[in-house]
Amino acid sequence: MYPSGISQDVSTQKGAFVEMKGYGHQMEGASRPTFFRGVVTVVTKLFNVVQPTNAYFGQKDIQQALLLRRLCKDLLFPHPEADHVHIVPTTRDSNDGLALSSRNAYLSANERKFAPAIYKALQYAKSAWSNGESKDRCISKAVSVIDEVKAQAAIDGVDMRLDYIEMNDSETFDVLDASSNYQLAGDIPMILSGALWVGKTRLIDNIVVGDLKRII
Repeated sequence: MYPSGISQDVSTQKGAFVEMKGYGHQMEGASRPTFFRGVVTVVTKLFNVVQPTNAYFGQKDIQQALLLRRLCKDLLFPHPEADHVHIVPTTRDSNDGLALSSRNAYLSANERKFAPAIYKALQYAKSAWSNGESKDRCISKAVSVIDEVKAQAAIDGVDMRLDYIEMNDSETFDVLDASSNYQLAGDIPMILSGALWVGKTRLIDNIVVGDLKRII
């Protein structure tokens, strides 16, 4: 599944790879170039070996899950078929809403206190979106939440750095226009996502606004 000896430089690699053109450079792909090329290649191999009836992926990695669903659709995978690629809602800490992840184990006790900031920021943006505010205003409010928590964390000696917060179309992954709002988008599902460094740990999270049932 994971062959050794392959160069990290895509231009020098040899062999068969799978690439999703036009879908891997937005959202997480902007911070992790060629990441999804590797994901799609490895999962293609997994599907070929296992030939599952159903496959399940977590919403926390929603771009990855949607890419894999499109992979099965575009390449006519018989196992699993695209509508058998399921996205499972994110499981969260019952107290502060932090998305459960293996990455959380890398957080110190002090860092863990500030980790829920990313989810809090996304919630503020979702609320603003539901109230009819523009996309830019929603993102601005989310960033303000991060800035406030970041200042508090600094007092406790915790370094925080925002990678991104953005809102993207769930079909194309294109960034929404600055003036877009709920009235214009309606129930079309949009992905409100972000990535935040807390200390040396990079946390990601997302919220779907609009008709969640169209995705999950």
